Amino acid sequence: MNELQVVVKQEVGKINWNFEELKTALATEMKKYTGIVFDDDSIADAKKTVAYLTRHAVSNYGSVLQAYATQTALEKLGANAVCIDYYRTDEKTENLVDTRLKSVSAKWNKNALTRLVFKATQNPVYKFADKRFAEYRKIVKVTDKEYNSEQELAADIPQADIYMTGSDQVWNTVVCGEIDPVYFLSFLPDSAKKIAYAASFGGSEVLPNDKENIKKWLKRYDKITIRENSGVKIANELGVPAEQVLDPTFLLEKSEWEKLIPQRECSEKYVLVYQLHPNKQFDEYAKQYAKKKGLKLYRLSHCFHHIVRSGKFVCCPPIGEFLWYIKNAEHFLTDSFHGTAFAIGLNTQFTDVLPKSYSERISSILQLIGYENRILKSYNDFDIDSEKIDFEKVNEKISAERKKSLDILKNMIGD
Repeated sequence: MNELQVVVKQEVGKINWNFEELKTALATEMKKYTGIVFDDDSIADAKKTVAYLTRHAVSNYGSVLQAYATQTALEKLGANAVCIDYYRTDEKTENLVDTRLKSVSAKWNKNALTRLVFKATQNPVYKFADKRFAEYRKIVKVTDKEYNSEQELAADIPQADIYMTGSDQVWNTVVCGEIDPVYFLSFLPDSAKKIAYAASFGGSEVLPNDKENIKKWLKRYDKITIRENSGVKIANELGVPAEQVLDPTFLLEKSEWEKLIPQRECSEKYVLVYQLHPNKQFDEYAKQYAKKKGLKLYRLSHCFHHIVRSGKFVCCPPIGEFLWYIKNAEHFLTDSFHGTAFAIGLNTQFTDVLPKSYSERISSILQLIGYENRILKSYNDFDIDSEKIDFEKVNEKISAERKKSLDILKNMIGD
């Protein structure tokens, strides 16, 4: 549009200005826009694009749903959101068993026989889960290109206005047992805008040998928010300011999650187990808990070998079904952070069995809502549910924290 100039002439007793000239010029310019229709694509082009990195390709429900929640929250705040499709070569299904043998499952790497047994039992599990979750992950918008390394990302950086490290245990060691600098946005130039929303170190400390690198990477961010209070402490000890915010799954209200849940009635009462970590005492506790309460026991898992554990097994159900089972359970037993998050979000009575490692993330959210007493202290305690969770109060607390977290995220992408 051509620049319109206001010409003011002041004479004694009156002020003259070129009103008619401006009116005619403006009308001429406005005719250029007659009949123009702004569609979704043109509106989207005017929005800021946020490209975020998270552990979206891991075959479990928490990974997919927190990525979906991040995407939805960013879109609600007026941004275009796209998840960078980063999938490490050593974490691909065909390589995952070998990677785990060298790190988290090293006890199976003793000899040829133990390696053979591990591969024979785990390969089918990973392949089955990956096939299912490849379908479930379609609710997350990802970049057209898949990246498998830091070098590939640096050579062809996805176009975006803002780059964000998303939530989940992105700053913890990955399957190979090492910190991955990609999740610290190491592939970006210093000039790129870098933020982190609800990132997690997974535990309450980082390895001494990793501290200097982590400090260097964190100092490149424009703004950092972290999911756990223990993570904020780690950042602060490294001389990096950080704020605590909610996991992205809490940024969506109950009604928003219910849109994914099948609309069908529940015809029976049951206890639901969602267990990620091997624990025979937990297995037996769940069995006895359901028996003492006179309820059926259901077990959800993406690993089909869980069929040998107690309860009626529901293997790798679709995303909506997963949420349906949690919503309709009389009581929910879990050792999962995101299992706990959805029990809170869907207002289901629950008990947490803390895993041996990385339990801070569960403790942190329970501390926030004031229900640390939902952590099971004894496998003989079957009355832990005698005091029901007051979800009216919990919802008020989460609602207030949700507003704070959304305001912080809005400011991060708006600055």
